Amino acid sequence: MVKPRVCIICIAYNHEHWIQEALESVAMQDYYHKELIIVDNGSSDQTRDKIQSWVTSFTGLFTVKTIFKNEEQPYCALFNEVLAEVDCEYVVDLAGDDVFYPDHLSQSVKLLEKDNQAAFVFSDAYILDQRGGVNNFYKRNGFGELMEVIELGIIYETLLKRSFICAATIVFNARILKAEGGYDASLYYEDFDIQLRLTRKYPVLFSNHVGVLKRQHRNSMSAGQYASHRSNMLPSTVLICEKAKEMNRTPQEDHALGERVMYELKHALWSANFQAADSLIDLGKRLKIKRPLFGFYKLWAKSRIDISWIYEKAT
Repeated sequence: MVKPRVCIICIAYNHEHWIQEALESVAMQDYYHKELIIVDNGSSDQTRDKIQSWVTSFTGLFTVKTIFKNEEQPYCALFNEVLAEVDCEYVVDLAGDDVFYPDHLSQSVKLLEKDNQAAFVFSDAYILDQRGGVNNFYKRNGFGELMEVIELGIIYETLLKRSFICAATIVFNARILKAEGGYDASLYYEDFDIQLRLTRKYPVLFSNHVGVLKRQHRNSMSAGQYASHRSNMLPSTVLICEKAKEMNRTPQEDHALGERVMYELKHALWSANFQAADSLIDLGKRLKIKRPLFGFYKLWAKSRIDISWIYEKAT
């Protein structure tokens, strides 16, 4: 029986310290029916040289392709450009600073093969923080057992409320991802939007294994999520929330989105991203948020009181 193929798209940008470990983790997978596409997205450090060095010494039995951009491209559009050329059953979006554990693909594909209508499978991850501390993405007890039930039946509603899936662990059904147009190229980042769009229409799966080591560092995209006065991510978050409002079908889903709006609004105000805050307040009004704190946030936004210097010190 021919095993389905997995394409790993690894997009790197100024990942010179980690890119070779990321690539080696693909080579070390115990799932052999794979191909690797490595993209250097216009890095200004030694990432390109590190990629070329690794490819030159690579002696594996799977296909490796490289793409080198002279200038940085918008991430979502770049991923879609590569995705359009992929001819595999499953696709993984691997950042150049993350690492797979050896059985990640095999464990994930095993579940996907049982349900060809599932849009993706996700799993647990280790999160490595800037201080060198490591924690599971999902809380576990001393026996390694999950302390929270992963309720797939309400996963869309859960994702509206909070970041519940570690995007680095996702293995996509390529047919479905392509049918849905891949990532939204108008957005600065991809994970919140693609998870909502896919879980709205398709079932998804959870594999109870730790598949990825996810690094948190000051140069990562997410590190600037609430950058004072100039967040690149918040305007996209606003657009995704607006799209979610259109996708919602029940009052419970609107309530869940209201929780997300309150969270994002808090950070928009603390970081003095007032334009994003205004848009979130407008959405909150349409969601009929009645909480007293929302009234306070409206006054704060109107007054434009900037205390982002406190926020920067706290974070």
